[in-house]
Amino acid sequence: MAPKRFLHGISTLSSADPLGAFELPDPTKWLMYMEDFVGPLFNTASIGNTTVTENGLTVTASTNGTASIITDSDSPNGCLKIITTAADNESVIVQTTSPGWVLTSGKKFLMETRFEITHTAGNVEQNEFFIGLATSQAGANWFATDGTARTFDDGIGWYSPDADTDIDVICGEDDVFDNVTVKATYVTATWYIMTIYYDGTDIYTYVNGAASGALTPSAIPVSVIGPCFYLKSGEAKIHQLLVDYLFVAKER
Repeated sequence: MAPKRFLHGISTLSSADPLGAFELPDPTKWLMYMEDFVGPLFNTASIGNTTVTENGLTVTASTNGTASIITDSDSPNGCLKIITTAADNESVIVQTTSPGWVLTSGKKFLMETRFEITHTAGNVEQNEFFIGLATSQAGANWFATDGTARTFDDGIGWYSPDADTDIDVICGEDDVFDNVTVKATYVTATWYIMTIYYDGTDIYTYVNGAASGALTPSAIPVSVIGPCFYLKSGEAKIHQLLVDYLFVAKER
């Protein structure tokens, strides 16, 4: 059967609303952000051993860690690549210079990412990473020195501390955090699509479209947070994070 085509558009507004002339769902009802890594975010081929700001993103890379925008056979339209060499405690942080998100009780919030973690002749659990929204932090303030605990102040996203084979969703404000495991024993060099839905009260999580856990957060990030991507190796092996996209949307 041929699909129904709405030649004159669709609208979620009443006929009396002046924005009803905009023949799409009302864009003012939601805040939306989509980072697809197809644009020239970095003005250099790769960034390492420095802290620089490029197009609104701050990149902090240790001596043997680099960040770049690449294409991949599984992500041909661009992705963020963070990689370490075979040295322990190498790290890269990519975060916005002007965070602009908060969560609001009673307001819906969605976030989704597609990513993979890869190790070379090492152990997939011997790293720590975070993908999501968080307050801007100095490198030492992201995880404890031994990598086994979160130390950033406010945020929501996906993380795994050092020596942990699981991926959790974490959410909190002012060091009051809750987390729930969404993927037990994640697999190296495997792409995952992970989704967070906050209905204004509870958080529901999904992996590759399937429900994977839920929690009622003790605190939600009401401080201003922004997109962040973090990887640190926990052994003298090469570890790599590829992020295909990060999508964020919040009900006004």
